[in-house]
Amino acid sequence: MNFWEQASPPRGWMLDAFVLSDVEDLTQVHQWIEENARGRRFELFVEMQHEPVKPFASPRESGLIRLLGSNPNAGEPVYISAFAPS
Repeated sequence: MNFWEQASPPRGWMLDAFVLSDVEDLTQVHQWIEENARGRRFELFVEMQHEPVKPFASPRESGLIRLLGSNPNAGEPVYISAFAPS
């Protein structure tokens, strides 16, 4: 579950990622999204294999299938900085 927020264009999008556990169905997931979105864009994924809940610093390893939403950064070039030698 990813929430995306853009502070002000042309700045990049900030990611706020979550792993939802112990949910019973998509209705419960949708309710959680509605309660936590605060106007942000979102992506909803399902993991391809069951994976136990891990500490925050441990990366998830299962493949993902996107069910809803899109990554606003996909296909967009991002200007980071310019360097001009003196």
